[in-house]
Amino acid sequence: MTDEKNVPTRDVPPGGVSPRQRRAKRVTLAAVVAVVAGVVAYGIPANAAYALPDLPEKDVDAWTMPLDRYVPVGETSSSYALLLVAQQCMVAAGHDDFVVPWRDVAAGDRAGELSMNGSLRLRAFDLATAETRGYHALSVIDAGAAAWSEFSSQPWTDERSARFDTCVQRARGTMPSLDDYSNRTQSLVRLNNAAFEGARDDPTVTATWDDWRGCMQDARVGDVASDPSGMPTLEMADRFETLDSSTSPTDDEIEIATADARCRESSGYRDALYEAEWQRQLTVPHDDGELLSGIDTAALAADNAEIRGVLAELTPPRPPS
Repeated sequence: MTDEKNVPTRDVPPGGVSPRQRRAKRVTLAAVVAVVAGVVAYGIPANAAYALPDLPEKDVDAWTMPLDRYVPVGETSSSYALLLVAQQCMVAAGHDDFVVPWRDVAAGDRAGELSMNGSLRLRAFDLATAETRGYHALSVIDAGAAAWSEFSSQPWTDERSARFDTCVQRARGTMPSLDDYSNRTQSLVRLNNAAFEGARDDPTVTATWDDWRGCMQDARVGDVASDPSGMPTLEMADRFETLDSSTSPTDDEIEIATADARCRESSGYRDALYEAEWQRQLTVPHDDGELLSGIDTAALAADNAEIRGVLAELTPPRPPS
């Protein structure tokens, strides 16, 4: 075996490098370029990515994703559940007029997501969605807002306020607190958005665009976007008023949306988009991974379930519209 320490160096010019060293540098440079290219291609930062553990079962219909288990219930749901529990304490103390009105907490949670995220992404667009509401997004308007405003503005005595503070503190002692998760929410929003946006331009996804366009042409629904992510077009969104939840989808909107959903399915776009987003969520930047690794996902799931259970048990009936 050759002892590399004794390899002659007479062919190395003063201050220069040997052919072997030049070859080694070229190989090293090529390896670095390959790694960086991979980082750019897959959106994975070069600073030691973190692989998410304990992955859920894939479910394209539910659009289940690896990051889902790190997401707490919405702030509106959590706060409302706390007040429903506090109400029991208030009534027991003789404040029978303390009756928490019905709220559309799901709409409130969506409004919170819209405020934080800047958009409500139409990710899991499928036939059931298209047939039900076309391209219309779910409402972010709390239909119980007026009753809630009236409840919140009722007069408060010092005694009532003191009792309420006591009841809320007692409720906090029995209800899960999601305050510890608030500083992670922005990180989750950013990671979700990055995975979704990257997935839409993944080669496996763009490869389905031609089949989708051909399918839409066969459906004879008129001019459409160049790819599914552009649907509805700005012209359609304006004509159908898809951002106005007070309007209902027209037959024309339902027809186009239904054809779109079927073409996403038959072209393979929907499955490809799901898989591409899933793959991008498997690995997150190191710093985000450290943040997520501090979350007890089993405990968070239990807390989410408890809050939803309180809402299911104590939310009053929705008043007739």
